[in-house]
Amino acid sequence: MGAFVSASLRAGLAGLAFVATGAIAHAAADPVAACRATGTGLAGLGALSTPAANAEAMLFAAQDRIAVADRAIVMLDTAAASSGRDTEASLAAYCVATGEAYRLGRTGNPYQARALLEDALRHAEAARSNPLVALAAYRLALIAGEGNGSSGGRGLHLRSIALSPLKATAAQQAEGGDRPCDRLGDARAREQGPTYFSAIALECARDRALEADDPVLAARAAYRLARVWLNFARRSPGHRADALANARAIALAAIEPATRIGDHRARVALLGRLAEAALDAGLDAGQQAGPELARAAAAMEQAAVEPEDGAAASALRARLALLTGDHAGAVREARRAILLEQQARTVPWRLADWYVLLAIADPAAATAHLAAALRALDAVRPLLPTTDALTEDANFALRIRPVFEATIGAELDDMRDGRDAPDTQTITRVQGQVEAYRQAELQSLLGSECVPDRPPVRPDELAAGEVLLYPVLLPDRIELLYAVGGAAAAGYHRLPPIREAARADVLALVDAMVDAASTGANGDWRAPARRLYDLLIRPVEPLLNPRGTLVIVPDGQLSALPFAALVDGQGHFLAERSRLAVVPSLAFAQPGAGPMRRPSVVAVTLERAVTLPMGTYEALTGTGQEAKAAVDEGHGGNLLIRNFRRADLERALSRGGIDVLHLATHASFNGRSDRSYIVADGEMIPIGDLRAMIAKNETRGNQLDLIVLSACETAVGDDQADMGLAGAAVQAGARSALASLWQVNDAGTAELMKAFYRAIRAGEGKAQALHDAQLSLIARSDELADPAIWAAFTLLGAWR
Repeated sequence: MGAFVSASLRAGLAGLAFVATGAIAHAAADPVAACRATGTGLAGLGALSTPAANAEAMLFAAQDRIAVADRAIVMLDTAAASSGRDTEASLAAYCVATGEAYRLGRTGNPYQARALLEDALRHAEAARSNPLVALAAYRLALIAGEGNGSSGGRGLHLRSIALSPLKATAAQQAEGGDRPCDRLGDARAREQGPTYFSAIALECARDRALEADDPVLAARAAYRLARVWLNFARRSPGHRADALANARAIALAAIEPATRIGDHRARVALLGRLAEAALDAGLDAGQQAGPELARAAAAMEQAAVEPEDGAAASALRARLALLTGDHAGAVREARRAILLEQQARTVPWRLADWYVLLAIADPAAATAHLAAALRALDAVRPLLPTTDALTEDANFALRIRPVFEATIGAELDDMRDGRDAPDTQTITRVQGQVEAYRQAELQSLLGSECVPDRPPVRPDELAAGEVLLYPVLLPDRIELLYAVGGAAAAGYHRLPPIREAARADVLALVDAMVDAASTGANGDWRAPARRLYDLLIRPVEPLLNPRGTLVIVPDGQLSALPFAALVDGQGHFLAERSRLAVVPSLAFAQPGAGPMRRPSVVAVTLERAVTLPMGTYEALTGTGQEAKAAVDEGHGGNLLIRNFRRADLERALSRGGIDVLHLATHASFNGRSDRSYIVADGEMIPIGDLRAMIAKNETRGNQLDLIVLSACETAVGDDQADMGLAGAAVQAGARSALASLWQVNDAGTAELMKAFYRAIRAGEGKAQALHDAQLSLIARSDELADPAIWAAFTLLGAWR
C-alpha cells in the first residue's frame, strides 16, 4: 500500500524521512494525555512530528498492518513520554498517527483510538491544516463505521435510524449552514448513532481533502460515504429510494476529481470502486450517468500499466454495456477482463468477480461461469486479507459473499420450485456451498487458525425430533433448506422459495424486532416477530415439537435475532413449540456429548466498577446471585470467585476437569477475535489468553462443555459478521456457549440462570435446560415474563 500514501500525509509531514525503529522499550506513556496537550502555537513542526512520520510510513508500507501497528504503538508511546511542549501541527500529526496505530494494533483499542483521533482533529483545526483535518476525520469515520469506540448502548449493529439526520448533512451545506467538520465535535452527532457520525466524518474528510488537493483521500472518503448509503438502503427498505439516490450522486460526483490521482494503481482502483458503487446504487440507462462512468472507464484504461488494471477497466465497460442492453458487448468485455486478470503479475484477486460478471452477461451459461468463480475464489481465499488495503472494506463482504450468493442463487434457480425437488444431488451440493459460505464468514471473523477444518454434522447424525434449518437470504427471495433427524431417507430438502420477501425485508424486520424487544418498553416487537415467524418458521412448523430441537444455521445478521420470541398466528412463542439452538456452521459445533451429570462449575463475577484504558465498566451488582446459582454451593467440587483477577481464573482452570465456566462480567467483541476480551477486576483478559487457559483444562481431563456469558451483548458482533464473542468463546475450546443478545436486568438474569442450572443438574441437555428456563419465565405474571428478559439468551453450538 506504499504507493497509496496520500497527499495529505505528505503535505502534513513534509520532508520527514522514515527511520527504522528497531527494538524500543515500551515506556509508561499516556498517549491520550500527550494528544490533549496544548501546543505552543509556534510555526513549524515539533519533536513529535518525526515519530509520527515514521509511524505513518511503517503503517502504509506494511503487509501485516496489525503487527506493524503494535510496533508503532511502542515507538509512539516512547516518543510521548520524552516529548515536551509541541506545536499544534506536530501534535495533530502525532495524534492522527497514534490513533491509527491504536485502531489497528492488537495492543491498542478503539476507545483510545477514538480519543486520540478526536484530539488530532482539534489540533489540526487549530493549526489550520486541511490535510490533517481530512485524515483525522477519515479515520474517525472508520472507527464509527466499525461500531467501535461508542460510549454505550448496543452500538455494534448498523441500526435503522431516521433518514432525516443524514439528509441534513447535505441540505445544511447547500444552504450555507455549518459544514460537516463543524458538527463532529457536537455531542448530538454521537446521539444520532454511529451511522450518522460516520457519514458526517466522511463528508468532512472528503471536503477537506479536496481543499487540500488530495484526490486520493477525497476519493476514499467519497467511496466509503457512498457505501454508508448503500448499507443504509439495504437495512432500511422504507428509505431505500432516497438512500440509493444519495449513494449514486456521491459516487458520480467523486469520479472527476479521482481522474486527477497521480499514482496509476490508486487511480484505477478508486475509479473502479466509485463506478461500482454508482452501479450498485441501481443505475439504469435512463439516469444520465453515462458521461461520468464513461470518463471513469477512459481514465482507468489510460492509467492501466498492469494487466489487472486493464481488467478493471474492461469490467466497468461490461457493466456499462449491460446498462444499454448490449449483452454481446458485455460478454466480450467480461471475457477480456478475465483474460487480463489471469495474466496478473501478482495474485488474481478479482478473477472470481469477473466470472460472476460474465455469468450476469451470459445467463445461458451462468452455472458454468459461477462454478469457475468459486474455483477462482477458493484459489485466492487463503491469501485474502481481512480488509481491502485501499478502502478498508471487509473482504468477506466485498469479495466472498457476492460469489457465494450468486452461485447458491443460480443453483437453486436451476431447480423447479417444490417441497421436494427430485434433484437431491443439487440440494446436497447447494447445502455444501451454504456450509462453505458460513465457514468462510467465520474464518473471516475469527481467523482461519481459530476455525479448524472439521467434518460438518450429517443429517443421519441427527436424532429423532431434531430439525436442522438453513435460512438463505437472497436479494430477490428467501430460501429454506432443512434436514430432519430420524427420517427414513436422511438428507437435505428444499422448501418452496418465498418470493414475497427478500434479504432487505428480513433485515429490516430483524432490526425492528431487536430494537423493540431489547427495550421492553412496549409491544412494538410483536408485529415483526409475527412476520418473521411466518417467513422463517411457519414452513417447517409441522416438523416441530416441544421435546424436539430446532437447530438454526443463521444467515449473517439473523444471528442477532431472538428466535425464541418469534410469535405464531395464535400468539404462542417459538420457545413454546420447540427447544432451540443456533450454530454458525455445522463444522463449528457438533450435537454434543449429552447431558452433564453433576457438572463441575467455575463461576467468576465482577461486582465492582472497573476503569481500564478502553473505558469504565459499571459494577454488576446482581451477578453474585446468578453465580451462586451456577455453582450450587452445596456441591464441593464447584468454585465461585467474586471480583476475580486473571490469576484467579488461571488457577481455577488449571485444576482440570471443568465442565462449565460461568463468566458474570463485562465482555467486548470489537470485530476481530484478537481484540475481544473479558473484563476482570482491574484488567482485561484477551480471548486468545482465555483460549489458552481452557486448552490447559482440556489437556488435564476433559473438554469444556459450556461457557456462559451473562454480560450484555456478548452474542452479537458487528455488521460484518454477527457471531460476536459467543462465537469466539466456542472456538476458545467449549462445545457450546450461552450468551445474551442485549443487556438484561440483574433480577431477570438471576431467575433465568437459576432455572437453567436447576434443569442442567436434573440431567437435561443444554437446549432443553434453556427451554425449561425460558418457559418458567414466560409462565410468570410479572415483568420477568417479558421477552426483553428471557428471549435475550441464546444457545450457540452443541445442543444436547
